[in-house]
Amino acid sequence: MIALADCNNFYVSCERVFNPALRNRPVIVLSNNDGCAVARSNEAKELGIPMGAPYHQIKRCCERNGVVVFSSNYELYGDMSRRVTSVLARFAPELEIYSIDESFLNLKGVRAPLLLSHRIRKTVGRWTGIPISIGLGKTKTLAKLANRLAKKKKTGCFECHTGQEETLRKIPIDDIWGVGRRLSIRLHRVGLTTVQDFIKAPASMIRSIGGVTLERTQRELSGISCLEMEEVPQPRKNTCSSRSFGRSVESLDELEEAVANYAVKATRKIRSEGSLASAIQVFIKTNRFREDQEQYANVQTLAFDEPTDDLIRVVKNAKSLLRSIYRKGYAYKKAGVLLLDLIPKGAQQGLLFEEHGNPRQREFVDAVEEVAARYGESGAFLAAQGINKKWSMRREMRTPRYTTSWDEIPVLKG
Repeated sequence: MIALADCNNFYVSCERVFNPALRNRPVIVLSNNDGCAVARSNEAKELGIPMGAPYHQIKRCCERNGVVVFSSNYELYGDMSRRVTSVLARFAPELEIYSIDESFLNLKGVRAPLLLSHRIRKTVGRWTGIPISIGLGKTKTLAKLANRLAKKKKTGCFECHTGQEETLRKIPIDDIWGVGRRLSIRLHRVGLTTVQDFIKAPASMIRSIGGVTLERTQRELSGISCLEMEEVPQPRKNTCSSRSFGRSVESLDELEEAVANYAVKATRKIRSEGSLASAIQVFIKTNRFREDQEQYANVQTLAFDEPTDDLIRVVKNAKSLLRSIYRKGYAYKKAGVLLLDLIPKGAQQGLLFEEHGNPRQREFVDAVEEVAARYGESGAFLAAQGINKKWSMRREMRTPRYTTSWDEIPVLKG
């Protein structure tokens, strides 16, 4: 039996943990630079606020209905996610973190999985304050489908199996995990509108519409497991760090600060996965929505002489690439750094006539990373990253980072 534990309205739930007055009130959380609604409480959904709605379009609706609006607090959400995951790990020998708010649990051998799910849900809520829903099924796809149904039940838990034909006949085919809008349209054209229709359809028909991947989904819904648990995520081949600026940036100095920060963030990603980058790419672009401004975009790539995860080396090359594509007189809106052709650490081939890396620099970088990991990113950073970071994304309505910043820890006043 596979369980999918999914945090309900996760970003909103995190805000409510530290501000109980928000319960039963309409709340939304905005994306980068306070652009769009990326999380909504049930009360906000009832007001008709759609997912991904630009804030400038729904601002009046929010003000008229007393909707509480927050900027994304990624530091808080990431830490709360780790806390929820640590609780879930106590109940299953195998745990796969699927996203920031979803995890698969292997409950093989558990005699009463539904009963255990209620216990898990209660424990997570008591220990972290985050409400979760749990879907159960013999396969990952069934568990995912069950989770959708669990969110609509007061108990917050539901077990789905192929024998529930009446239930499956009421679920639209669009709700199947992995069936997007295009596939849904094609399936509707051949008369498949519900999950039950999809399960009973000939496998040859399903394969002709969506290939082997869609046929695998059909097998999963039929109770045949095709997707294994992945306790350790597969290392990525490339990684990117990029953000839109909170305001337009014109000076090279500010762009260098931004690119240095993105380079450090991307490098930390690959270091955490035990990977090395074979090449680096830097891009910059102006705001294509500003028709009143001149437009410019460019990208430059460089192959390292040997794969690396050295912060200093990556930042140095990122700044060099930026200088080669920077053009004065443009208002830049976005920049980014990509680390390409990642390989496992230890599998790299060194240079024949040069020493493999700089031992002293490597020791220094390791020391910086150790301090940053223990005391936070502000505890140790490269000078190239800057201090004020006026270019950083706009988060004017961000709540305190209650669990990750010493200066923003909640204080109880007597």
